[in-house]
Amino acid sequence: MRNTASAEEIAPLVLELARALRARRVHPSGHPVVAGALQRGAAILGALAGSDSQVAFEVVDSGLAQRDGTLLGCPGAPELAAELRARGITGMCLEGLIRVEDLTHLVETLTRAPEELRKAGGARRVFEAGQPRGISLELSEPAAAAPAPVTPPAPRPAPAAVAAPVTAPRPAEAAPPAKPAAEPPSFLTQHIAELVRLLAELERCDDFGGYNLLANKVDTCVDALVRAKRCLDGYRAAVVFCRHATDREVRPEPLRREAADRLRRMACNDAMLEAIIEQATTASGLASVQATQVLIAIGVPAVSALLAHCAGAKDASRERAAQTLIAMGDDALAAVVDELRCGVSERARRAARLLGEMQNPRGIQFLADSLRASDVAVAREAARALARVGTDAAVAALVAGLRLAQPVAETCASCLGGMRQASAARALGDLLDLERDFPDGLRREAIRSLGRLASIDALNRLKRVLDHAPFFGRTRFRSLRIAAAQAIGQIGGPVALQTLHPHARGGDADVRQACQEAIRRIERAAAGT
Repeated sequence: MRNTASAEEIAPLVLELARALRARRVHPSGHPVVAGALQRGAAILGALAGSDSQVAFEVVDSGLAQRDGTLLGCPGAPELAAELRARGITGMCLEGLIRVEDLTHLVETLTRAPEELRKAGGARRVFEAGQPRGISLELSEPAAAAPAPVTPPAPRPAPAAVAAPVTAPRPAEAAPPAKPAAEPPSFLTQHIAELVRLLAELERCDDFGGYNLLANKVDTCVDALVRAKRCLDGYRAAVVFCRHATDREVRPEPLRREAADRLRRMACNDAMLEAIIEQATTASGLASVQATQVLIAIGVPAVSALLAHCAGAKDASRERAAQTLIAMGDDALAAVVDELRCGVSERARRAARLLGEMQNPRGIQFLADSLRASDVAVAREAARALARVGTDAAVAALVAGLRLAQPVAETCASCLGGMRQASAARALGDLLDLERDFPDGLRREAIRSLGRLASIDALNRLKRVLDHAPFFGRTRFRSLRIAAAQAIGQIGGPVALQTLHPHARGGDADVRQACQEAIRRIERAAAGT
């Protein structure tokens, strides 16, 4: 007697079967995603067979369970249980060495519409017709109806002058109730089955006329499913159209254009588009990747909905939506710029961040204009976005921003500390000209940025600030001299030590302490501690 496999051993198999079923609904048989999942499932079964185990589970209300009642809480169990339950399958047993062909036949059986299986005699009959090895299904067969009692024919009444009184038949003699007619397939089941059939034909079609006719029928099925609030069932058509629209090696140009047009038409339905975005931002693994590819193929019509999702979703979902917008590139640029100009602070700041992450050179001018926005938070976010872009034009916009209002100018000075262009160092160095009148806060940001740039020219500029100790105004310049000492310590090296030592032995106590700390920092860095 074989030992039943544990829940931990069954879990990977359940997941691979669920993956294969999910992929088979949108891909043809033999697709690499389907084949890969089935090959992994066969390998898992091979390992279990090697340990003399049997895989058996039952369909219960809450999903799948082992024969001893242990519930399988692994990923994919609810999905696999739903597919089995819809086809009247109450249990499954797999034992011995199972071939990939047997698992393929099982998946092909489970992806057929329930009504189609009933017409063919049931899931068991269809499955066993393929002569699978080592896989058996348990089905909930309807009980056979008891034969109706046979009653002898009533004798003919003898002719009489007076008609016999009519009496009600006794209960035992009542005719058996008529057998109810078979329940017709549901509206949704018909449309889902029809959609699967049409998509399979669409995969094989390479004629533009035939493709167009099939696509019209697919649109009809999808519209019906969307009206019934079953958008995810219709979404499989979007996956197929997306693959056809982007498959340059197999599909000719007319078919790719037609598939792209059909995909954009589907995106005009708000409910369908929201379902695709939800799949891209909340699902995991292959499902999320496929939905993201669909959104990128849709392009411009999906941008506004993605921006709205960014505004109302949680952090992880918002981040995925933003990454999708970034992947869209030029298609998303115009809508993001409109969002930047919307006048709502939070939305404008989010749009500025997106433009920075997109790093699209065409967005630089819009960010530069936003540096002059009346909302300081938006202007500062635009400065940070320009720093992410990092091109010469972006640096020029940040340098120009040094002449704006002090909060924006300080942010621009801070952002220039990460730019390696020579123009950034020159602009920051000009702010340290002590003969010109610049706000102290702006100069402090320039000093910190020069410390991060760590160039020889920056060291010379910082040395002038540190050495500047006039008799009048010494208190005013103290904070700048301390910031210069810290920046010099950040740059490090022998020249920096020579600059700091004279001020570490005398003069202003606060400046002396800052120089001593900077010297210790340089020495620790040299010692590697």
